[in-house]
Amino acid sequence: MSAAARSASGAWWSSLAPALLGCVPTQPVVLLSSRTPPGSDGDPNPRNENPLYQEGCPQGGVCRSGNHPPRGYSDRFLSRFVLLLGLLAGPMRLAAADRAPPWLDATRAVPVTTARKEDTAVVLLDDNRLDVSPNGNFTARVRYAVRVLGAEGSKQAVARVPYNTDASKVKSLQAWLIDPDGKVTAYGKRRIVDAAVHANAMELYGENRQQLIVASDEAKPGAIFGYEAVVEETSVLSQRVARFQTMLPVERCVYTAHLPAGWRLEAHPFNQAPAYTRDTDGGYVWTATATSALAVEPLAPPPATFAPWVAVDFIPATASTSRVTFTSWKDISTYFSPRYEAAAMADAAMKAKADELVRGRSDLFGRLQALAGYAQEVTYISIQLDASHAGAMIPRAATRVFRTNYGDCKDKATLLRGLLATQGIVSYPLIVQTGTTTHVREEWPSPQQFNHAILAIQVDASVDSPAVFAHPGLGRLLVFDPTNEFTPIGSLADTVLADKGVLLAGEQGGLVTVPVEAPESNRVERRVRAALDDLGGIAGTIEEEFFGMASAAARAERRRNGEAEFRRRIERWLAGTLPSAQNSRVETADHFAGNRFTMTTDFASAKYGKLMRDELLVFKPILVARRGAVALRKGQRTQPVLLRPSRYTERTEITLPPGCTVEESISPVALTTAFGSYHAVCTAQDGKLLFERSLVMRAAELPATDFEGVRAFFDKIVQTEQTPVVLRRARPAIQASR
Repeated sequence: MSAAARSASGAWWSSLAPALLGCVPTQPVVLLSSRTPPGSDGDPNPRNENPLYQEGCPQGGVCRSGNHPPRGYSDRFLSRFVLLLGLLAGPMRLAAADRAPPWLDATRAVPVTTARKEDTAVVLLDDNRLDVSPNGNFTARVRYAVRVLGAEGSKQAVARVPYNTDASKVKSLQAWLIDPDGKVTAYGKRRIVDAAVHANAMELYGENRQQLIVASDEAKPGAIFGYEAVVEETSVLSQRVARFQTMLPVERCVYTAHLPAGWRLEAHPFNQAPAYTRDTDGGYVWTATATSALAVEPLAPPPATFAPWVAVDFIPATASTSRVTFTSWKDISTYFSPRYEAAAMADAAMKAKADELVRGRSDLFGRLQALAGYAQEVTYISIQLDASHAGAMIPRAATRVFRTNYGDCKDKATLLRGLLATQGIVSYPLIVQTGTTTHVREEWPSPQQFNHAILAIQVDASVDSPAVFAHPGLGRLLVFDPTNEFTPIGSLADTVLADKGVLLAGEQGGLVTVPVEAPESNRVERRVRAALDDLGGIAGTIEEEFFGMASAAARAERRRNGEAEFRRRIERWLAGTLPSAQNSRVETADHFAGNRFTMTTDFASAKYGKLMRDELLVFKPILVARRGAVALRKGQRTQPVLLRPSRYTERTEITLPPGCTVEESISPVALTTAFGSYHAVCTAQDGKLLFERSLVMRAAELPATDFEGVRAFFDKIVQTEQTPVVLRRARPAIQASR
């Protein structure tokens, strides 16, 4: 799962995937508590995520929950910066600095029932209200209170209110800190910092901003920090999402919606989300109480897959409002297709460039390779404008992307679409979800379920690829992601895509099933040749071949880190299992067109085997760790288990010291389950020890009740791979003659 998906806290109102198609929120956030919603920049290989050679860190890190500042800030730096601004501006307190509002004062009596021993803060109240005016304007109010339980919990004392300069306005923001002794400090305009929000480091400009009040330095254990904000918003989209479980425990979470006469709403609850009730004013109210924090569990899918959330459609009484509603997946296609068509129009300069790129290539796939490679080299930079008209979902003109040589995911897909059209090749935008959920909810037609744009290209039977799927009206379509510069066309580019996407093909468009990767599409083959000496020293060579998605991951790590850092990673990887490891050579070869990557390294360790009584030599035939190995501990499991398809094989051949015989070996192992299989066998012949192992994992999402079976499967693998081989050494001639 992606880390960002776990970083959000609270029942904020926003899109399901706020980075939709442009790496920024799909629409202005109309009601937010102090947490920024999870987002994705559409890059399927985010920097520093899932490194090829693990260095003791858990697979796929998890961000801190709650109110951590935006990327590029530290909590301590940001709080001190805000404090300095307040000092320069004058007194920091309001006239009523010693009084908290009644709603916040009442939280002092709220008992903490949900916090675990490891929780450093608990949300006492997350109260959200949305009022819709007859003309379709939204006014959102949030009241939020958090109690600091431990020193680290002070980082949660942050009010963060995102808005969009084109489509929303923060009408008010105030915050208060109630010390454990009851002393109240109020924070007003002089403590507000207005800052840009960039969904990723490559966003050049956007209209998304946020107002912040940071009290982290002042908040001590036992203190309560609260804030109230009001935001007015206008946008063409009228769908919202509320979430009810976060990385912090929450005592009470409330969302209320009030509609004008004639308007109605349709609610879609997921994952046991609460149903609404009606209040005395006719409002719709969703309430969740005593909700525990999301646990950090290995092999878990993104929280949106299993945590409770509600999607809501606000449906106007008449067509007098500019708000757009979608009642079917075809509606989404017919609404966005003309806008994408207009953006993809090519000019003479693009035609000339496309002609140059395909010159000398007569076959269809060869022409696709040439044009796709050009689009992949376009610099990824995001500029987001016109949010009030869904600007974050609409690409820039292909001609402009061509001239400037930069763009985000939807821009790069549109550029390639225009280039393909000049060669008579038809393609369609395919809007997908990467990183924040594994399933698209078919019962809720909404563009807000997606955050990335790729392309579906019409191909004939000459193109044989696992990335091809059949459309009933449009024929064979080849899925390709121009944003991913590490995966060639013809290969699936992302292991974290949700199961479905929206094909923008006018009346023929709608929801389609995305091709599913097979284990063969994510494969690693390793060969190890080594020699063990009589004192336990070992030296040899490791050769690895990566195919498909594994190749893209290896290629990305090599390019992003450079030769020197890549070599250091190899050295640390070797040192993890080889004492005092020495590395004399690291060579890589990138076979991009075939999506294959190879790595060869030499190694030596003078103290690998252990001598026992000068008669036995003990060592493990597993010389280096299997990449992506998972250690699962016993205990209660609360989340599903997500398994990605992969195939791994290894053949290790170790030349034994002369005269040594195998005293104890590893028994053969064969494990077969519905989700994977593992085989290992160890043999000795002609003075050599041969160890072979293979692991095949199939795509599966298993309920938490099946966790113990998964844990037992991997536990047996670990036991096998930690089992040593014992050799009996040849006795020296002087001892044998006695």
